[in-house]
Amino acid sequence: MADVSSPSAHPTYPGLTIGMTVRRGDSEWLAKYNRNYLNVFAQFGVQSVILSPDQPAVTPDGTQYVPDHLGRLDPAVLDHLDGIVFSGGGDVDPRYFNAPLAGAEPEHIDHARDELELGLARAALIRDMPIFGICRGCQVLNVAAGGGMRQHLDRHRSDPDATRFHPVTIADLGLLYPIVQTDTISVNTFHHQGMDQATLAPALRAVAWADPDQWLIEAFDSPAHRWVLGVQWHPERLFELPISHQHIWVDFLNAALAFRRDLPAGLTRAVAA
Repeated sequence: MADVSSPSAHPTYPGLTIGMTVRRGDSEWLAKYNRNYLNVFAQFGVQSVILSPDQPAVTPDGTQYVPDHLGRLDPAVLDHLDGIVFSGGGDVDPRYFNAPLAGAEPEHIDHARDELELGLARAALIRDMPIFGICRGCQVLNVAAGGGMRQHLDRHRSDPDATRFHPVTIADLGLLYPIVQTDTISVNTFHHQGMDQATLAPALRAVAWADPDQWLIEAFDSPAHRWVLGVQWHPERLFELPISHQHIWVDFLNAALAFRRDLPAGLTRAVAA
């Protein structure tokens, strides 16, 4: 693809601490399934805190938070973070949005991860800290905010050995358009679930839609929060995407830096200058 992101063409954020939720916290799992996120954090000079249902979360000052028997972490762990990323993965159990199983894949449901992420998502929204939800993480945010899910859809899951791409149409409003400065971008696609307007949480606002499936919401934000963005694609795979996806990370990290400095919402794009 043309105009693919260059890892050297961005600011760095030494001292910034970002939490990331994952299904498992052991090094083998992280290296296999979460390396692209960790590579992004490394490129931007960000310190990451792994938030998993099976391993203690260790903050930069050495404080440890141990998951309970359901996989949940004490929301106080968020007090050590400048922002949080909800990463991609399997399906959210439909019971969390009061629906029967109707397309979600039982073998890809992990209740401990659901408990971990839904609890942290609600706590992060209350704190008004910067939140970036990616693929499953986008869906988790929607459920945490009171939304639901279209449990299965066709043509949006890439084959394991061949990434699919498609355009998304971006509304000239909200958080995403000022970042990417265009009404259409190309995205990768790895999901088989998603949201339409009927299943989007009332407090959230759709800001991008799939092309040609214009009913399918590809990104949302929250007008009531300083920086909340959910996207159905995988912007951590910067090696295969246009540079506009790198700009999303920069804006998120600027918002996290503003949050750390306790600056008012709306000043995020200037703080890294």
